[in-house]
Amino acid sequence: MDKQIITSVEKPEGEGARVKRLFPTSNYNGHHDPFVLMDEFFVEPPNEFAPHEHRGFEAITYMLEGQFIHEDNQGNKEKVGPGGVQAFNAGKSLVHSEKPGPNKLSHGIQLWVNLPKELKKSDPEYQIIEAKDIPIIKKDGFRIRQIAGKDAPLKTHTEMRYQVVLAEEDATFTNKLADQEVGLIYLIDGVINGDYNFSSGEGIIIDKGDNISLEVQKNSNFIFLVGKPHNQDIKIRGSFVE
Repeated sequence: MDKQIITSVEKPEGEGARVKRLFPTSNYNGHHDPFVLMDEFFVEPPNEFAPHEHRGFEAITYMLEGQFIHEDNQGNKEKVGPGGVQAFNAGKSLVHSEKPGPNKLSHGIQLWVNLPKELKKSDPEYQIIEAKDIPIIKKDGFRIRQIAGKDAPLKTHTEMRYQVVLAEEDATFTNKLADQEVGLIYLIDGVINGDYNFSSGEGIIIDKGDNISLEVQKNSNFIFLVGKPHNQDIKIRGSFVE
């Protein structure tokens, strides 16, 4: 089955930061319920994401290189390094800032996940997970880091799986989504061939119940997401999701 290939759009964000936004953009002006937004971000000191308010969604940040410092109005101030994860449920309101460590580029992936309606007014929450605490599975030529989902350390209010996948050799990545699941793949580095040909900064949208089979070149690194839709409208109002 044909999948829609999306090319990310590079744009400025925050104070001097830049992102490659996979969606929503002019290339894919929508969302993929329950997923609201995905950015690959690049921030160097003294640039930062200055204090701002969020509501109505969860944000998951996975660090690829450098460090990121999160500070919020709930009293959390934490630093996450390469391979680590920080996440928050903005709920009814969270004000936070994010800035890079002092010495070099901060590079990572930020994903926004919609909250179910009954949790839009929930109290905000924050989680941080160090790289050493993320389980790794080696299977069929791939090294898979389990960020969220079964037996993974990150707890979310949406039923989902979040994997960071590295090809340790030329290999075929296969998966079958359940009838009520949707998926998304975003290629950070490398090349994927076969039925779907895309390169760094591109992704594919996977529909409910679909099979995927990807020919992945050695050292390619990608994000694999699977989620159960909430089947509710997604509306972005600045930094809020209503």
